Amino acid sequence: DARGLYLGQAAAGAVDLAGRQALLDVAGGSGIYACACVDRHPGLRATVFERPPVDAVAARAIAGRGFAEDVRVVAGDMLREPLPDGHDVHLVSNVLHDWDLPAVDAILAASFAALPPDGLLLIHDAHLTAARTGPLPVASYSVMLMHGTEGRCYSVAEMFERTAAAGFRDQAFVETVADRSLVVCRKPA
Repeated sequence: DARGLYLGQAAAGAVDLAGRQALLDVAGGSGIYACACVDRHPGLRATVFERPPVDAVAARAIAGRGFAEDVRVVAGDMLREPLPDGHDVHLVSNVLHDWDLPAVDAILAASFAALPPDGLLLIHDAHLTAARTGPLPVASYSVMLMHGTEGRCYSVAEMFERTAAAGFRDQAFVETVADRSLVVCRKPA
């Protein structure tokens, strides 16, 4: 949550969500990234999809930030349940690096299934370069993840490949701050 105060604002400012109506923050933790997006993009509403008991923590944090009217919380498990529909943007922030490729592919497939045509998927994470040559802090973080989780940091090329295999198109890479970045892609109309 603390790093999200900085990283969330940078991510929200790095993408144009004009005309978008509803964002689903998949495994959104405290809701800080959803709040940053709603704050940055007037007219946007958001839903944080999170497992119990984190859903209750998120609801309290969102209310404490004054966003309870624009950001709601829905309890659920991204790996066991379909993602809620009714959102034209999905945000998956700091999630994929915790999972191995079968789970990553399942999350991307669930997003593709739930998004409407022309829906956007935003993958915010610490990404390695396409050639996997750095940046050094991301490579170091990836080594730590490999020792403590099922996942690792994925390269931009891997994210483009995985999102394309899920059906997404128009992939773009956008750097944000602190060795974080966005992979942005669209479900075809």
